[in-house]
Amino acid sequence: MVAEIVGAIAVVISLVYVGVGIRQNTDAIMSTNHQNLLALDIDKNSWFRDPDFAALYESALIDIDGLSAPQLRQFSTYVSDQMNIWEDIYITHEKGLIDDRVWEGYDEYYSSQLRLPSYRQIWAKKKDGWTGEFARHAESVLADVETE
Repeated sequence: MVAEIVGAIAVVISLVYVGVGIRQNTDAIMSTNHQNLLALDIDKNSWFRDPDFAALYESALIDIDGLSAPQLRQFSTYVSDQMNIWEDIYITHEKGLIDDRVWEGYDEYYSSQLRLPSYRQIWAKKKDGWTGEFARHAESVLADVETE
């Protein structure tokens, strides 16, 4: 009887230890993922260190139809890169590997970008290039724009 009680206690202690280890591992993964997102932000911002691109970006926000073909390609590539980042964050969050607070901040930022007319125009042309689940999420953002 004593051996069974000691064995049961040992099992409980082992399970608690495993649970703590899993939680610490999850926290470490979430922290690493957040650091990776910050690195992507720095990369995103590097586009704007080029004064020509910064001017092109501002022009695209005002009148995307006024861009030359090479300028449109560059802006489209930038927007696509941003949508790729947003999709990656979305998928990682859906897997439970990004803290909800971090997700909410990024989601609101990228949603605000997608609400811009020039981004919506690029999205309309390229939306089939992303996973269905993410595309539905982005489309729900745009549905909110249409009802505003």
